[in-house]
Amino acid sequence: METDLDFRECVRALILAQDPDPAVLLIHLVLPDRDFWITPGGGIAPGETHHQALRRELQEELGRDDLEIGPHIWNREGTYPWAGGTASEREFFYLVRAAKFVSDLSGNPVPGERELMAEARWWRVDELPAYSKDFAPARLGSLVADLLKNGPPARPVDTGF
Repeated sequence: METDLDFRECVRALILAQDPDPAVLLIHLVLPDRDFWITPGGGIAPGETHHQALRRELQEELGRDDLEIGPHIWNREGTYPWAGGTASEREFFYLVRAAKFVSDLSGNPVPGERELMAEARWWRVDELPAYSKDFAPARLGSLVADLLKNGPPARPVDTGF
């Protein structure tokens, strides 16, 4: 029998390098029933601000605590299957500009999470499909292309799920 899991608020970083070809850093999550690429980030702990949570997540997932968090650019909200039930999540994406770097996924202290992260990889923007269920959000490629063409939006854009 499926159970409903708690609603979760998350922060995510769209880490964008523009040296010389624009690229974004994504994490390959491998779950028992599917795998996909997602931006670094995770849940907001009680009492944390968005920036505090994102700094903690970047340290846990990438081994970096020195990245400058830029503007809030996107929102994503939805429900999806997770761990035999359904999870509902609201995500807040922040733009982080950085030179390309090598990520260190090995230091993640969250039990079971490190094992789900198969790799971190820089994807050239021209490699990203406009829409694909292999990415979260599915239209990541078109969102990044729009961001490069028009700059950060005045108000956060709803990415769809």
